[in-house]
Amino acid sequence: MDSLVRPNRKDGVVDIIKPGPKGDRMVFFAGKGGVGKTSTACATAVWLSRAGYRTLLLTTDPASHLSDVFEQPVTDKVRELGGLPGLFAARIDPKRAAEDYKQRILDDMKGKHSADVLAVVEEELDAPCTEEMATFDLFVSYASSTEYDVMVFDTAPTGHTLRLLQLPIEWSKQIQVKVYASVDSQQAGETTKAKFGQVIDRMRDVRRTTFSFIMYPEATPVVEAYRAARDIETLGISVGFVIANQVLPEEHCTNAYFKKRFAMQQKYLQEMKDRFGVPILQMPLLEHDVRGISTLIRIGDVLFGQPVSPHSRATSAPL
Repeated sequence: MDSLVRPNRKDGVVDIIKPGPKGDRMVFFAGKGGVGKTSTACATAVWLSRAGYRTLLLTTDPASHLSDVFEQPVTDKVRELGGLPGLFAARIDPKRAAEDYKQRILDDMKGKHSADVLAVVEEELDAPCTEEMATFDLFVSYASSTEYDVMVFDTAPTGHTLRLLQLPIEWSKQIQVKVYASVDSQQAGETTKAKFGQVIDRMRDVRRTTFSFIMYPEATPVVEAYRAARDIETLGISVGFVIANQVLPEEHCTNAYFKKRFAMQQKYLQEMKDRFGVPILQMPLLEHDVRGISTLIRIGDVLFGQPVSPHSRATSAPL
């Protein structure tokens, strides 16, 4: 599709997905379910690895299909992807994370507390919030790593993502699960709380973290993304750029139906510009599924331009 070779106006976006002054960067992609977060996160991670950055791609979305997009296995264990040196990927499985989290706490308690206390804690750990806390706990362990230049996060649908980000604010409630309080456990809790706080501070630092919302140029996705952006602002986190996905190329809108759809999209693209006040990148509607490394390479080039690093590991590929 010829329209895909036209570059976006980057407006500094490339600078805020690369490592910052401290030598690392976290990039988050959020939005409604089904708007293209996973494919965009994958393409961005591929672009960064081609630019020479050691990159980790993580998903916290239970419905994630990283394996389908890359056409190779992606599990809950970090592994380097074949054909993409320097790109590592894993998915955070909330249920598996919760089981590991509960077992770790119970194992730590055994031999230190009575059976009655163990029973109370085990019951507390069966609460729904435990899965959320376990997921965030695992996310924090990744986010605290210094092994990667950039970490790209494909997040769960917007509401779940906001809940995840709000968890540290409610830490004082969640920590009550440690009803077996002792000097050691209290110190461990404070250490964990401090670690959570450090990661949240990093997420609020625009020099080290970038948030992007992805949406279709349509009424509901734009409104929902805007509300979510305002919500994360209350947590001290700002949006760096947004991506309009599945934009119709004007030259292909030759009949009355597509001309109307094109006009509608242009209206919402302007609304996105007015509402968000940050750079907007456009991804044209593709005529096929987003699968395979060559397609991800080309999408990255469309969004961000070809990597200019002398360490770039791949060249552009046709879609």
